[in-house]
Amino acid sequence: MKIEITGDDELALEIERKFLVFSEHLPLLQEGQYIVQGYLSEKPSIRYRFLDDTIVITIKETNQDGSRFEFETLNPKSSSEERSTFKRLSLVPPIEKIRYRIPFAGLTWEIDVYQGENKGLITVDVEFPEIGYPLQFPKWVDRQSEITQDPKFFNINLGKRPYSMW
Repeated sequence: MKIEITGDDELALEIERKFLVFSEHLPLLQEGQYIVQGYLSEKPSIRYRFLDDTIVITIKETNQDGSRFEFETLNPKSSSEERSTFKRLSLVPPIEKIRYRIPFAGLTWEIDVYQGENKGLITVDVEFPEIGYPLQFPKWVDRQSEITQDPKFFNINLGKRPYSMW
C-alpha cells in the first residue's frame, strides 16, 4: 500500500499478516507467478526478486506498530549477468515460490507455494489498508496459525534453513 504525502513524494507503508493454509480447502490455483527471491542485507531487509525478465529490489524496515516502511525499484530488462551477480552477492541461497493472488472480501490474498528445498510449505499473506482492519477469513486460511512474527517462516530464514530440514 502506498500512502501519498504531497506532490511527488510518497511514503510506502505495508501492513500485512501471514498465515498457514488448509491446503485441502484451497481453491484451484491458476495463473501463478514464479518468483526467485534472495537477500543482500538482513537489517534493513534488502531483497531482490526475479520476475520473468524483471529484477525488483525492495528495502523494508519494520516499525514498532508492526507496519513496515517499503521502497521498491525495478529493472524491467535484466541480463543473465545481472542475475548471476545478485545470486553471488546473496546472504543465503535464494528461495523459489509460485505466487497466486485470490480476491476475497475486498482484499487480495497472496498464496505462496514454495518450491525447491521449501517444497511442501504453503503460506498466505494479506495486506490491508490500516492497523486494526477487521479481517474476514476465507475457509482455506488457518486463522489459528498466524506466522507473521514467527522467524522460521521469514523468507530469509527459509533460505538459511529450508522447510525440508525441519
